[in-house]
Amino acid sequence: MSVTLGVEEFQGLYGPFQVSELLIQKVWLRGAFDVSRLTDQWGHRVEVVFPGRWNRLAGPDFKDAILIIDGQRVEGDVEVHFAQNDWIAHGHHQDPEFSRVVLHVLYHPLSKAVRATMTASGVEVPSVSLMPLLWYDLEEYASEDSIVESTRTENEEAIEAFLELGIEERRQALARKALERWELKVHFSRRRIERCGWEDACHLAALEILGYAANRIPMLRVGSTFSLARFRSEIPSVEQLWESGDARWTTLGARPANYPKRRLSQYVEWVKLGPYWPSVLQKVGSRLPVGLASDWETAAFRKTNGVADWRECISSEVVSGQICGSKLDTLICDGLLPLLAARESRDLSGLWFHWLPGNAPESVQKSLKSLQILAPRKSLGCNGWVQGILRLRA
Repeated sequence: MSVTLGVEEFQGLYGPFQVSELLIQKVWLRGAFDVSRLTDQWGHRVEVVFPGRWNRLAGPDFKDAILIIDGQRVEGDVEVHFAQNDWIAHGHHQDPEFSRVVLHVLYHPLSKAVRATMTASGVEVPSVSLMPLLWYDLEEYASEDSIVESTRTENEEAIEAFLELGIEERRQALARKALERWELKVHFSRRRIERCGWEDACHLAALEILGYAANRIPMLRVGSTFSLARFRSEIPSVEQLWESGDARWTTLGARPANYPKRRLSQYVEWVKLGPYWPSVLQKVGSRLPVGLASDWETAAFRKTNGVADWRECISSEVVSGQICGSKLDTLICDGLLPLLAARESRDLSGLWFHWLPGNAPESVQKSLKSLQILAPRKSLGCNGWVQGILRLRA
C-alpha cells in the first residue's frame, strides 16, 4: 500500500520549485540539521537517539523512534509534515493508527494560532520545527549538491540531446549550464554568510567539503559544535571532534587518505597554523582576477591569469599546506571562490570555470568525454565543464 506525499512550492533562484515531504523525511532520517538546538513547542530539549524506521507505507512516517524529551526517554512513532495544521488536514487526530506518535516534525515554524497536535486518544504530541535548524535553504537541500541524497535519476537523455548539436553549440550550451551552477553556489554561499557570519561560513564550508559526500553531515555537526573561535581557543583533539559527529561517520569505500579522522586531523593542523584563515582568504581574494570566461581556451586563460601561481598562493597562505591535490581544487571551486564572490560581490566566474576540476565523479568524466568538447592545448578539462555536466544531469 502506498501513501500520497504532500508537495509544496517554493521560490528559488531560477523561479518556483516543488518539494515533496519525502525530502523533509530524509532530512529527519539523516539528521541533516543542527540537532543540538532541537526543542519542542514548550522549549523542552529533544534528543534523537534513534529517528525511527522509515515507513514508506500507510501510517506514521517513522516507526519505533527513541527520543529523550526534557530528560525523559520516550519511544514511539514520528510523523513528518510541512506545516502544523497538516495533522488535522490529513485526519490523523481521528486515526488510531497515529496514537503511538510521540513527535510531530515540521518544516515550517510552530504557530500558537494553530490547534494543538492531538492523537485520537486525546494526548497532545510535542512538535518541533526544522526550518531554523537547517544548514541550507530548502532549495539547496533539494539540489544535487545537497546533504540529502538526490531522489532524481541521472538524466542521460539530456546528454544524448546535446549530441545533436554541433561542437561549438555544445560548448556554449554546457557553459550556460555551468554558469547556472556558479550562480547557485554564490547564492547559497551568500545565504550561509548571512546566517553564520563570514568566519563560520568559511569554517563550515571547509569541513563539509573535507567530508566528501559520505561524511558531510557529521562534518557539519563538528562545525556546529566547534566554531572556528572555539577551535582557536581550545584546539580540540581529533577524538573530541569525532565524538561530536554523533557516530554518523562512514569509511565505506573511502581510500585511507580520505578517512574522516585523517581529514579532521588535517583541519586541526590547518587551524593551528592559520587560526584566522578566513581573513587571509579575504585578502587573497581581493587580488584574484575577475571576469567571465570569454572563450574555451582554458590553457591560455590559465597562463594569462597565473592560475598555477594563485593555486600555490591559496595552498600556502590560506590552507597552510594542509590540503593538496584534487581535494584542494574541490575546496577552492565548491567553497572558497563562491564564498569570496558572495562576500565581495566580485565576478570570479571565469577563474572558477577554468580552474582545475577537482574530485569529479567518474560518471561525469564519462559524459564529458562523450560530448567531445575538449581539444588538446585549448579546451582542456576544467571545473566549468564538470559543473555543466552536473547541472545538465540535475
